[in-house]
Amino acid sequence: MQPDNPYSAPQVELLDRRVVPPLPGWSARQLRVLGWLALVAVLANVLVVGLTLAGAWLDEREAQRLQTYIGWLSLMLVLLGCYLLLRFKAFAEARFAARQLGAPIWSLLLVTVSLELADRAFGEQLFTALDWPTLGYMLLLALMGGCTTWLGIRLLKVACPYPALKVMAWLDIVGGVMLASVILALLAVLPLLGAGVALVRVFFSAAAELPEQVD
Repeated sequence: MQPDNPYSAPQVELLDRRVVPPLPGWSARQLRVLGWLALVAVLANVLVVGLTLAGAWLDEREAQRLQTYIGWLSLMLVLLGCYLLLRFKAFAEARFAARQLGAPIWSLLLVTVSLELADRAFGEQLFTALDWPTLGYMLLLALMGGCTTWLGIRLLKVACPYPALKVMAWLDIVGGVMLASVILALLAVLPLLGAGVALVRVFFSAAAELPEQVD
């Protein structure tokens, strides 16, 4: 059949291939490392929740020792979470041309660090009475929820081919609202852990788009 035959089937691709914009400074290996770190953060947070619940079954001396370990683990998780948020911000701006993520992310980092410092400073004193440390801690929880919700709303506006990012945005909104209520703060760990799993998926999806670098 001749190429100029008007009755021949059109020789075009039925589906357009997705064009991945160049990501200078990023590699598939870097994104996979971020994905594994995000997964470690999720699993470690699950461990913290489990150890906290297990502490209720221990005697006072063992419970205090366990709380010391939980405190150091929580501090490392806060630092890891801050790092992952900053790397996610840089990636989203490079890959999706995301804008206006800086304010909610930096606000969330500031409140998260402040909350960790308050927890380490007052610790056992919190929620034993309705005093100013407890009220301040509750205010920080509400602010953290507000910043998380703010970030989720910003993420919903990002034009993104990854369904996992939209899932992450909605889970951030749900978890943020629960945190902001303070009353539901303990249950907020569930949607926020889900958002962490979605972040893992985002990093691995991005790594799959980029070609492998041959050393």
